[in-house]
Amino acid sequence: MPKTVQFTKGSIIFFEGDKNENIYILQSGSIVLKSLDMETGEQIQEQLHIGEFFGVKSALAHMPALVTASVVVDSVVVLMSINEFEKIFSAKQEVIEKMLRVFSRSLRDIHKKMEEFFKTDAVAVSPERGMMLVAQAFYNDGQFTSCVNVLERILKLTPDAATERQVVALYKDAKGRAEREKKNNTYTTIAPSQKSGLGANQFNLPAFDRFTKKYAPGEVIISEYEPGETFYLIKRGEVQISKCIKDQNKNLDILTQGAFFGEMAILDNSQRSASCVARTEVECLEFNRANFKALVLGNPQIVMNLLKLFCKRIYDQKRQFKIILIKNISVRICDVILMYDELSGSSRRDPVEGNTKRSFNVTVSDIAGWAAVGQDVARDELTKLMDRGRVQIFDNRLIVNNIHEIRRSVDSYYQKLEANAKFLTRNSE
Repeated sequence: MPKTVQFTKGSIIFFEGDKNENIYILQSGSIVLKSLDMETGEQIQEQLHIGEFFGVKSALAHMPALVTASVVVDSVVVLMSINEFEKIFSAKQEVIEKMLRVFSRSLRDIHKKMEEFFKTDAVAVSPERGMMLVAQAFYNDGQFTSCVNVLERILKLTPDAATERQVVALYKDAKGRAEREKKNNTYTTIAPSQKSGLGANQFNLPAFDRFTKKYAPGEVIISEYEPGETFYLIKRGEVQISKCIKDQNKNLDILTQGAFFGEMAILDNSQRSASCVARTEVECLEFNRANFKALVLGNPQIVMNLLKLFCKRIYDQKRQFKIILIKNISVRICDVILMYDELSGSSRRDPVEGNTKRSFNVTVSDIAGWAAVGQDVARDELTKLMDRGRVQIFDNRLIVNNIHEIRRSVDSYYQKLEANAKFLTRNSE
């Protein structure tokens, strides 16, 4: 049963970085959530209101706390376990829908920070113009099938006369290249990643067959900027989530069986905030807004899976943003490798003195996407690591000879940053 706990003024309920799988509700008093802005290093404070939940993201994602919960005045808090939270609130549609909207805004805020970091044009563009930028980015990346798919959607949206000629010209070029690529069988089907989904067994019923859609590698399921009217659940395969930044599509995530995507547009009635492309052969269940409320928000088991997915995705996005803030590209590549180690679970299973060798089913393109650099840059940095005996590079696989050497490179970078920050602080006093 949930229990009521009293905290005195000045106490800390949990620190940022703590592993704490409890979920809390503020019953009375005043609590502030504190964290550091990843980009500026400045402290951020969020004042909680009576009745608000906190600790949900870290608990449901089974990850360290993102904030420090500090007690401003004597406060009373309701504390519950994950199981207790699920039993009490999973069937309360109004509470869950509010949480989903909050998490959706959190994801959009991270995406916005990425856009600001890359100094993208903040001026609003029409769906057709935005999708044209996405198509051009796919073309620049040599993803011609994806480019063609987006251009076909632009033509269906009836672009204005100013862009129609450009769309048709790029379409003819990309179509020819995509057909030659298919004929020469140059598109590589990528091996499954180490990331695991939440499971889709509850949808393996004949009643759901009519919702099934199939996609070949490279096909666009969702294009950034297009209107959002459907959401998806992956039955089989992998889906690449990317965002168009300047003239490149930057990788945001790779989703696997059991994961939802496209739900953000459903929740806040907005256009798509990212593109979703079949990374392998994919089978998805496609639902509309009415289905979302009936099948997802009305099903406690499914809605809890969706909450957990959102929490994990928020962590993944923050993790990538932390990576791209690293100014040293070599260290940035090393941190991408560490991220894959975290996702595989190896870093949790192996003791410090245990097995240090790792093998990841990733490509140079994958690493370039996570590091937000060009493939040539990523390949050069990986080659340097190979020359130093740190890694072995294959077409669809990367072998790390000693993961602790990679970790030391990243730790050393942050230690120098911290030392410089302390030095500047002392000199400014």
